[in-house]
Amino acid sequence: MGHAVMTHTPNQATEIHLDRLPSSIQDAFDALMDQADKAAEHRDFTAYALLHKQAGHLIGIHRPASGELARCTCQNCYCTRVFDANKARCYMDGQIEFVQCETCADEHRLTGDE
Repeated sequence: MGHAVMTHTPNQATEIHLDRLPSSIQDAFDALMDQADKAAEHRDFTAYALLHKQAGHLIGIHRPASGELARCTCQNCYCTRVFDANKARCYMDGQIEFVQCETCADEHRLTGDE
């Protein structure tokens, strides 16, 4: 009889609320995400992907298949959720883009026309 081989990987969250982490981790995460945004502006997508990977590792989130993280910047509540960017709901308020996580979008979807 054969035996199944199973690798043991720790379960990681698929989303994390930054306000539940130490401020030093929050600041380091924000710095990595700012660097990623700058890399994207310069079309350095390799650096962008690496920085998202580092940011995810820093906060202990399971890296989504897209490799891209988003942070909820909902203007209707105080949500600090970091999650898979493919699940983000975005809206423009003037020239500023805001991001809502699925929970915020379901509870109080914003369009920028409020």
